[in-house]
This record gives sequence, C-alpha cells and structure tokens, in this order.
Amino acid sequence: MIPLLAAAALGALRAGAKLDEARRFDTLSEQIAAIPALFDFSYVVIAASTSITLGLPTIADQEQIAESTRNLELHADPEVLGTAIAGSIARLVDDGRALHESAYGRSVSTKELERLTVDFLSRCEGVFRAVLDLAENTEVLTAGTDMLNAWTAQRTLLDQANALGLLVANPEAALITAQRAMHVEESTLGLLRGTSLDNGRIDELLDNLSLRQRQLAGMVSDGNSETELEGTMLAAFTPYEEMNSRAVEQITSTLDRLTSSSRAVAIRDAAVVAATLTIALAVALAVARALSVPLRRLRDGTLASAHHELPAAIEAVKNGADVDTVRLHPIDVHTSEEIGEVARAVDSMNSEALRLAGEQAHLRRQVAIMFETLARRNKTLVDRQLSLIEALEYQEKDPARLQSLFSLDHLAARIRRTGDSLLVLSDSRPQTRAAPTPLGDILRGAVSQVEDYQRVRIGRTPSGYLVGAAVTDVVHLLTELVDNALRASQPPSSVNFEFSAAVGGGLLLEIADSGVGIPPDTLDEINTRLTAGDDADVSAPRRMGLYVVGRLAARNGMSVRLRRTFDFGSNAGITASVYFPPELLVEVEHDTPTRMTERPRRLHLPDGWARHLDEPETLR
Repeated sequence: MIPLLAAAALGALRAGAKLDEARRFDTLSEQIAAIPALFDFSYVVIAASTSITLGLPTIADQEQIAESTRNLELHADPEVLGTAIAGSIARLVDDGRALHESAYGRSVSTKELERLTVDFLSRCEGVFRAVLDLAENTEVLTAGTDMLNAWTAQRTLLDQANALGLLVANPEAALITAQRAMHVEESTLGLLRGTSLDNGRIDELLDNLSLRQRQLAGMVSDGNSETELEGTMLAAFTPYEEMNSRAVEQITSTLDRLTSSSRAVAIRDAAVVAATLTIALAVALAVARALSVPLRRLRDGTLASAHHELPAAIEAVKNGADVDTVRLHPIDVHTSEEIGEVARAVDSMNSEALRLAGEQAHLRRQVAIMFETLARRNKTLVDRQLSLIEALEYQEKDPARLQSLFSLDHLAARIRRTGDSLLVLSDSRPQTRAAPTPLGDILRGAVSQVEDYQRVRIGRTPSGYLVGAAVTDVVHLLTELVDNALRASQPPSSVNFEFSAAVGGGLLLEIADSGVGIPPDTLDEINTRLTAGDDADVSAPRRMGLYVVGRLAARNGMSVRLRRTFDFGSNAGITASVYFPPELLVEVEHDTPTRMTERPRRLHLPDGWARHLDEPETLR
C-alpha cells in the first residue's frame, strides 16, 4: 500500500501542477485580452492627434473614441490584471480622453499637442510591457517582443509627422529629424522580417518607407508639396494596425493552445495514474489473496492439527493403536512456494511427533509388561508367604512369637501392596467382585493391611454397601492413604476416619492425622497430581503411592484431595478427603461410631484375593 499511496500522491501532484498551469494560461489569456482593446484605443487617439497635427481631416470621430474607451475599461478588471496595471489603464484612459479633446478642440498649440501625443505613446508602451511581463511562456514573450517592435516602428511615424512641422521654420533640422525617424523605422522593420508577423506586410511597409524617403528628398530639393508625403504616412497606419492585431491573435491563440494542452496533459496524467493505480491495486489484491488464502489454510490446518487431530492420534496410539494405521490429514496447501514448504514442514513435524508418540507408547507398554510380570511373580510368592504366616498365626500360642508373626504378616502385606501398585501403574485391572460389600468391611479391610492398626479410629460409618466392581481398588486406595497418615504422625497420635453426606447423594470420607504436615506449595502440587489421575512422569517411582491413589480414584470416578487438618503451624496434620460418587454406593444409611479394639482380619473374597484379568490361572 505504501508504493501505491506514493504513486497516487505523485500522480495527483503532477495532475494538479498541470491543472494549475492550465489555470495560469487561462488567466494570462484573459490578461492579454486587454491588449487589443488597448491597441484600438491608442490607435483611435493617435490617429486623431496625428491627423490634426498634419492638418488633415480626422479619421476617428467621437463615437469611435467612446466605443474604444468603453471596451478598454471593460477589460481593465483589477481581479484579472491586478490593481497596479488596472490603475495604469485607468490613468491612460483619462490621458487619452484629454488628448483627444485637446486635438478636436484645438485648445493647445501644435507643438504642445505633439508633446502630449509622445507622452501618451510612452505611457501606452509602458502598459503594453506591464501586461506582457505577466506572461512566462517563451512563445508568448517572443510574440510580445515582435508586437512591441511593430509598435516602436509605428511610433516613428509620429516623429516623422512632427518633423514635417519644422520644414517651414528650419528645413535642415526637419530633414535630419525625419530621416533619423525613418532610419529607426527601417531597422525595426528589419528586425521583424522573418518573424511570425512577416506575412507580406513588412515588404509593403518598406516600400512605403522608400516612397516617403523619396518624397521627403523631393520636398527639400525640388520644393514639392507635403500633401503626398502626409498621405503616404497615413497609409502606413493600416499595415501597422494589422500587424499589431496579428500579434495579439498569435499571443491569444498560443495561450489558448497552451491552456488546452496543459488541461489535456492533466486529464491524461490523471487517467494514466487512475488506470495504473487500478491495475496495481488489482494486482496487489490478487497477490494478497494468493498469500492470505494459503496462509489462512495453513493457520487453520496447523491449529486443527495441534488442538484436535494430533492429540487424538497420539491418544489412539497410547491406547494401543498401530502407528501405521493412524493417519493425519495433510494441511490443505499444495503450492510449491514458501507457504507450501511450511505446510509440508508442519506435516513432517506432525508425522514425526506421531512416530515419537508411537515409540513412547511402545516403550510404556514394554515397561508396563515388565512391571506386570515382576509384580505378578512377586505377588504369587507373597501370597504363598502370607498363607504360611497366617497358618502359623493360628497355630502359635506364644504371645511374643505371635506378635513377631503379625509383624512379618504386615511386612508381607506391604510387599504385596507394592506389587499391586506396580500392577496399577502398568494399567492392569483386577478381576472385579460381583457382590456389594459393606462400607465397614471396606474400612476394616484397608486397616488390616497396615502395621499400626491400633492408632486408627473409625468414626460414624454408614450402613450402606460399595459396589463389587470397585471393592479391590477402594481397599487399595484407602490402605495407601491410611498407611501414609500413620507414617507421617507420631505413635501417640491417632488417625481418624469420618464419613459425611456429600452433595448429590455421595459420601465424603475424611482420613485425618496430626502429623508433620506438608508445605503449601508441595500440597498444591500433590493435589494437582491427584487430579491428573493417569498422567504419571519420571517421578512416579519416588511417589508411587501418590500416583497409585490418583489412578485408582480416576479409574472409579472418585476424587481425592489433601488439606491441612489444623490451622496452627506445628503438627498441623493432613486430612485426605475421598469422595464416593452415588454410582458406587448402594443402600447407604448412617450408623453409630465403632472403635478398633482388636486386630481386624483381612477382607476375604469368596474365591480368595482377586486376581487380575490377564493373570494366568496358575498364579492364583
């Protein structure tokens, strides 16, 4: 747009300059129009005064002088010529009228009349030059110079007429004055030869001049009459007047031509600029469209791929789909220029991201299989160990040895829970229990797998049931939370269970301790990870319980959140809030609180501990 605006500005300046030039020529044409009226007025006045000076009948009457005066006053407009020139013309009109009245009334002497005539002609020449100085064009100035030369040559006729008046008193001086004026006229006519005013009238005037010279010589030598010379002089006025009129016409036609030419150039330049701008704008719009459409497609395709297609494809690969079967739609830009190359680069980047996601999913599956294999082997051995320990517990009568067996039992249970946690992280789902289980049994089953079960206080427990599909996961989740609460608090303190009704028909279980607490920043990070559920990273082995709880909660539609138990600084403790949605509960009714008085037994299933869906029958 900047080059277009610059071209438009330059074109507008050029067209405006040509229009201004046309207006100047038009104004100058109006100014030059005053010269014919000035010539006509001066000719009428000079003709009358010259005729009376020579003693001949006047060739201009009162009506002619009045008409030429009105015509000159009409063209003496101050808005066109300016105040100075218009004032000079007004004074010239007054002088011309006074000279004409003096000549007709013969109120002054012949010599005074000659002086007044010469002064009038001098002022006429000054006005002519002032009007011509308004012009700036070379052709106009050349034509004006030729016109002034013709005017100068015409003025010599007056000098010659004045010399005739001296013939009686001083013949020698009259002869010298007349010959000098004729020589000036001859040289001036020589300057006009070959100019635009030379249309045959120059030769005619030169012939007239030669005749006058001969007549003047005859008057001096032979004493011829002045009448013939005077008639010859009067005959020269008409050619001079025609030459002056022709000069004015040439100046006017030149100005009209220049005005028309400037106006035509301005119109042409404006049309060329408009056409050029139109074409340039069309090309610019076409180029902009050629760029904007692929750019818009590239942007839309990239955003759609980044926000929808690529995440969906990666999720499909993570869920087990083969990378070769997952296809990403290429960006709908098929040009070969830079935008098309960027589109192909984005497609390549998406393909590479999908390939890396496939490799990552394959690696995760391998790690999950490894976790699952190790966990199952470990779980099989631990189950056998627990069976042996439990048999020894039933047979042992010594309290000290029985306590040792209980400790071994809890250590083995923790080892088995670690294996179960590995199975959870490897996304292995256990075989679900069909029958609902009382909520009290769920809590006691979780407490039975921790070592310091005596410090656990079960508060008010509803008499409802938990659906069988979530029993194993919920027991595992609660066991992790209880074990963490016991290890984070000192032995004298207790860990309390408390149920409360939640909005929408669910239950809220709070597991509160008065341990060392967790810093606020770390607590926020833990809650974020619990909310993330399945999203585990490289820190999962160091915080296995955290990820296991989050994944078990997400798997069953539950939510777990940690908060401070008390508001004071030391031993504030942590409360874990576990939300049970209504879909996991059956026939919930609140009951009276119970207290742990003896070691609870593990939660037995009809077929023993639940095995995983993909666990071989030999691993039970």
